[in-house]
Amino acid sequence: MSGRLLPHALLDLTFARASARLESLQSNSSPVIMRHAHQQALLQELPPAPTEYLPYDTADDRSLYARRDSGRRERSPLSSGGLFPHSQDGPLTELERRIIELKEMPTSEEAEISGPLYSESELLSIYEELLATPSRPPTQDATLISSESRKRQDEALLRSTVQDLYGLEDPSSISPDIRSQYTAAISKLKEIVDALETARSSSTGPPPAISVLPEQEWAALVRTCVQEKDGAAAEAVIDLMARSGSHVPDELLSTTMSLYADRGDIANTERFLSTFASSKPVDRLRDLHIKAHLRSLAPRTFPTSALTVLHDYEGRGLPAPQKTYTRVITSLLSTRSTMAEAQAWDLFAHMRYVAHPTPDPQLYAVMMAACASRVLDPQPARALDLWTEMTVDKRMAPTADAYTAVIYACACSGDKMYVNEAFRLAKEMLDGHRDAYGNSAFRPDRKTFCALLEGAKRIGDLAKVRWILAEIVSQSLQAARGDAPNPVYVDEEIMTHVFHAYAAYKPPFDRAATILVDESKTESDGSSTATPAVGDPLQGQEQPAAADASSHPEVPVAPRKAQFTNLLPQSRPEVLGETRTLFYKILQDVAPTVLQSSALFPERLDSPMPQAFENVKLSQRLLNAYLSVHYAHARFDEGVQLYRVLFSELGVDKNAWTYVEALERCGRAHRGFERKDALQFAREVWAEWQPREDAWRRRMRCPVGMNARMVERAYAAMIRILSLTGNTREAVQLVRDFVERYPPHVVKQANPKPALRSMRVSLEAPRPLVRLFTPVEVPDDTVPPLLSFPEVEILHHRLVMIGDTANIRYLKWVCMSYAGALKRRKEATLRAEPVPMDVKQDDHTQKLVQ
Repeated sequence: MSGRLLPHALLDLTFARASARLESLQSNSSPVIMRHAHQQALLQELPPAPTEYLPYDTADDRSLYARRDSGRRERSPLSSGGLFPHSQDGPLTELERRIIELKEMPTSEEAEISGPLYSESELLSIYEELLATPSRPPTQDATLISSESRKRQDEALLRSTVQDLYGLEDPSSISPDIRSQYTAAISKLKEIVDALETARSSSTGPPPAISVLPEQEWAALVRTCVQEKDGAAAEAVIDLMARSGSHVPDELLSTTMSLYADRGDIANTERFLSTFASSKPVDRLRDLHIKAHLRSLAPRTFPTSALTVLHDYEGRGLPAPQKTYTRVITSLLSTRSTMAEAQAWDLFAHMRYVAHPTPDPQLYAVMMAACASRVLDPQPARALDLWTEMTVDKRMAPTADAYTAVIYACACSGDKMYVNEAFRLAKEMLDGHRDAYGNSAFRPDRKTFCALLEGAKRIGDLAKVRWILAEIVSQSLQAARGDAPNPVYVDEEIMTHVFHAYAAYKPPFDRAATILVDESKTESDGSSTATPAVGDPLQGQEQPAAADASSHPEVPVAPRKAQFTNLLPQSRPEVLGETRTLFYKILQDVAPTVLQSSALFPERLDSPMPQAFENVKLSQRLLNAYLSVHYAHARFDEGVQLYRVLFSELGVDKNAWTYVEALERCGRAHRGFERKDALQFAREVWAEWQPREDAWRRRMRCPVGMNARMVERAYAAMIRILSLTGNTREAVQLVRDFVERYPPHVVKQANPKPALRSMRVSLEAPRPLVRLFTPVEVPDDTVPPLLSFPEVEILHHRLVMIGDTANIRYLKWVCMSYAGALKRRKEATLRAEPVPMDVKQDDHTQKLVQ
């Protein structure tokens, strides 16, 4: 082969690829083709190689390989005007076919891309399917409508049945009311079934299958009896249905049994279950059996009997449905006791171990809401763990109740990090689940707004509270125009949170840290110094004026008209101005007759807010929240005056929180005349408190919220104000009265340990086998009132100052006695043996809790 030329096969392949690339670029009319077109022309017009450089003289001198190579060059596409002539045979024909396909491919792709692939309607349907929100359960209104339509259908079917049964008689003689109709039908059916049984007993062959009534007519008759609350009639129909040989569906059994379960009638429920159900009742009947035990209990009572029946079903290998566990756990959480809430968490873990490993979204929501406990410490981290388990691990679609529960759990923690997480989850709830039209799958309800207000007020974020209140008012105004379906209205709980937020808010302006500037001196000297310099000859003349100004400070007055601008209140008077305007608007919408008196509002206020507070109820909690704002930001005498007229003018009784917060405000009084006024006011409040405390000790009717801890706070506040004002002898006497009423030896008496709280390891027992709370982690909320050293610390300091050693030793004995009694109570609780918990012990425990 020649040392100058490349092999012809390689050269042809290189030119073929270059030609395909160039022709593809020419079909696209690219300007790059124009720059490279001359290269293709040069390729087709290459001159023959000069012969003077060949290593031979004649053709005969060439070798065999050289002659074969010369023949190939003569048939080369360079000399024939084309890259691959059609006369060429061999593997190059396949290469040519591929090149042609590559040439035609860009044109076909351009033709496909040039037209739209999908129409607008097809794209919309695709996005609707991709962004479709999960179907929601039927609302209460929809369920009510369906039940009403079912009731009308059953009544019509009943009247038709009566017409058929009394076809040979006069049906018009039967009264048209529903009770008379189904009574007549039952009477006629009883005659028919009795005759049928007589015929069967006299027959020697197998009894023929005879249908007295169709199944739908039997079902309509049973449902009608249940609608009329006539359980005996419904049982009679089921009995006739079984005697006639018809199959009794489980739905009719559960419908009749629900009549007894809803009323808490345990005797009739168990009698019906033993009469008509089999030895292994279905899930719905087991659920109703336990529901009857729950409904029979008084509010805030530990459901011992329901738990016993639940574990009995587990021992028989018939675990109750998950709905039943949710119902029992909800009942335990509503008890508001530490032992009941710990039992609820243990039952949740036990259920996942023995019956239902995967909870449903409803139970997840209940347990996340339980993390915001009022008797146990809040558990926001556990709530977020449950949320992650439900949405990420189990891949369950979140519900509105689950969102509200986890938001509330994070908000109740009071930690700024978790409160911010609550607001992030609220934003995800609104913006993270939108359909193809941008509509959110969830709308915040009253519970969601209250959860967010709970978190904002705990961190003193008044800006968020005002924004949420504005959103609720906007929804109520839109609902008045008919633009917002299912709106949220401002109610007593929402306004309670708002007033609490104003009480916790700390305005940035502080009068004590403000430097007063003499404007006249500033203008004359041309300087803006706040205090005269050292050595100033006018310094001695300015000091008396400054002393007079400090001795008689001008107290800022709350503005008559609150602006409610985007800027937060900058001072305490502005906070009071906004709060008073809100309360004035509430009274204007709810109780306008109260404003005719000048006791609460001597002057009429101009309220720029719309009428959106007509759903607010003037409750004790709302009035206490309004008082707390004045305790935090107003002068002491203003808070005292409001306490004296607020409840009497509105006709609302005071509760335990009212007295305790008033006494604690007296304990925070400043030195001087304010502390003397605080002592006088504390004596007035204490005189009102003592009869309520005596009623609570005798288990009589007492104010709402009265318990052992409130008694401790009331005594501690009164002892503090007496000690601060120098009345140490009266304070010591108050301590002696407390010890006489609540002696230390009562504290050391521990409650019996229920068998359901046993910690003994067992693989089968009528109690939870898996626990999340040990006895050490469950606080004892049944401890009687007691005193510790922090409650009497100020009294102890005052006694040390005056050298009263006898009373100092007495205070030491009191504190050590209560501390020792409490220690022995804890030890006895840990060593207690589990005993069966009967009804009397259950009631005693609930009384101690309350």
